[in-house]
Amino acid sequence: MKIFGIDIIGGSVRSRTRKPVFALTVRDAGEIKDTAEVSLYRLIRRINAEQPDSLAVDSLQEISQNVQDLVAFMQMLPPATKVVLVTRGMHQEPESLQQVAARYNIRLQNKLDPYSESKTIAHVAELGAGSEVIVFDDTCGITVSRNRSLGKGGWSQNRYARKVNGAVLVKSREIESRLKEKGLRFEKTEYAGFGGMKRVHFHVFAGRKQIPVQAGRSMDYQVRIAAGRLDKIRFVSKRFPIHYLKMAYHPYEIRLQLPLHKQAPSQYLMLLISLELHNRPLFFLSDLDYNK
Repeated sequence: MKIFGIDIIGGSVRSRTRKPVFALTVRDAGEIKDTAEVSLYRLIRRINAEQPDSLAVDSLQEISQNVQDLVAFMQMLPPATKVVLVTRGMHQEPESLQQVAARYNIRLQNKLDPYSESKTIAHVAELGAGSEVIVFDDTCGITVSRNRSLGKGGWSQNRYARKVNGAVLVKSREIESRLKEKGLRFEKTEYAGFGGMKRVHFHVFAGRKQIPVQAGRSMDYQVRIAAGRLDKIRFVSKRFPIHYLKMAYHPYEIRLQLPLHKQAPSQYLMLLISLELHNRPLFFLSDLDYNK
């Protein structure tokens, strides 16, 4: 699992003169692979190039100034990349990064250092902290339109219009064929033009991940893809596979759930200690391999 963790170094998305600059930490397979200083533009380019599983942040205000900006930002990310807010957990209550790190037995070395914070953000996100930020529903719009103006007219006006509108028609038929091959349900709206179509819009009843089409453009046409937007932001707690730890505590048997990572939350450790303090036999058995 590849995680991008970011923390702002300077600037702001609200500023017209000083654009934001971020400390970026890349974690993959439980290790730090890279740290870098990136602008918002370079961050988006790198996300699209490497397509990480998650982009982890501790504040949405670092990447957007309002909901509209957040939607626009997330439209530019690959469909498979999730935005995770690590400071909003299972109970939907905001927490500080220090509180989140402490729950996973991770020490935040310097809360004033953006690189230290980005490393911690990426680490806790990898362990399952935070909530996924969802702004899109399970619909998507695909628009095929002309990519050039037909001009004011002339001897070749009709031939030129037929060429451009014909290219839009051909591309729209290609997209329609792909959607049918995938078995996706959609509604199509066509705007006829001389020799073809001026614009064709598909309203697809599926999320961005399922769309077998990519946005792009050629000399004559362009394809734009926009996911359907929710009325308000949703936060969904991250869920990871859970193993059971079976404990025999004479004369009872207790069944607990432990998260699938090495840093067990402190409340579980305290429970084990409190049971041992009673000087009773304590045995436990689990299929969880902490050496992986």
